[in-house]
Order: sequence, then structure tokens, then C-alpha cells
Amino acid sequence: MPLPQQVIERLSQEPPQTPGWSWGVISFSGGILLFALLVYFGLTFGYEPYLDAQVASLNTQMDVLAKSIPASDQAQVATFYSEVTNVQTALQNHVLFSRFLSWLEKSTEANVYYSNLAFVAGNQITLTGAAKTEADVNQQAAIFEAAPEVQKVSVSSIVLSPTTGLWNFTVSLTMNTAAVLRATSQ
Repeated sequence: MPLPQQVIERLSQEPPQTPGWSWGVISFSGGILLFALLVYFGLTFGYEPYLDAQVASLNTQMDVLAKSIPASDQAQVATFYSEVTNVQTALQNHVLFSRFLSWLEKSTEANVYYSNLAFVAGNQITLTGAAKTEADVNQQAAIFEAAPEVQKVSVSSIVLSPTTGLWNFTVSLTMNTAAVLRATSQ
């Protein structure tokens, strides 16, 4: 079926101009660009100098405050801060030390007690102790040598104290840290 004559005439005519859709896109893009430039220049020439002035003011206040506190007090604060940091580190690592002490309690012979404990380096520990008899010292060394938590045992300076009648000794242990953690967590 052929198209009616009126439809053919409408189609053959030029379509009416759509009013400036490209001009709208260009003006919208220009508006976005203008807004971005205003924000950039506002931050660069307005807000940045304001922030610089605030920083300078705070630096001046800090200098005045630092000069108002005597150097000895500043040194005491620095020392106190160092001590607090060391305590914080010790508290974070206390689990390992607590487990070691628990292991030491279980691995100590009944007639032996320790008066000094020192961490020498890494996994090395030196214990100073006293025992009722020399056999107790030997028994304690045997307990340490049999323990899987100990890699190496070195007993030194076994001396009978004339004042207490106890055998004083020093033992150095090289520990297997992973085994200490395993043994105490069971």
C-alpha cells in the first residue's frame, strides 16, 4: 500500500532546526570548567594561604611553649616517655615471658630455687640458683637436659655457701622458643 501524498510531502521537506542542542552541551561543559577553575583558584589563593598562616601560628605557639618549659623538665618528660614505651612493649610481650615462667616452675626440682634470672641474648637465659645438695643441682641439670624446650644446658660455678649451707650455682640455657610456647599452651 502506497503512502498517502501528505506523508510523502512531510518527509520530503527539511526537518525543522532543533534549537541548539550542541550549544547546550558546550555551555554545560563550559560551566563545569568554570566551576572547576573557581574551586581551584579559591583553594590555591584563598584556603592555602589561610592554612599556611594557621601552621605558622601553631609553630610559633609551640616554640613559645617549648621555651617556657625548662630543659631539665623536657629531659624528664622524654625519659618518662621512654619508660612508658618500654613498659608498653613489655606488656605486649608478656605472654611469652609468662609462658616461660610457667614452664620454669614445672621444670624446677623441688629442692632448688632461683634468685636471679637474666635474658642474655635472644633465646639465651641465665639462672642463678641455690639447692640443698649437690645432687639436687645435678638433678636440676638433668631435668633441663631432658626438656625438649632446652637446646643446650651449661652449669657453672657450683659453690657451697658457708653462711647458708646451700649449693649456689649458675645455669645457662639456650631455649627453643617454639617448644616453650607449645609446652605451656597444652
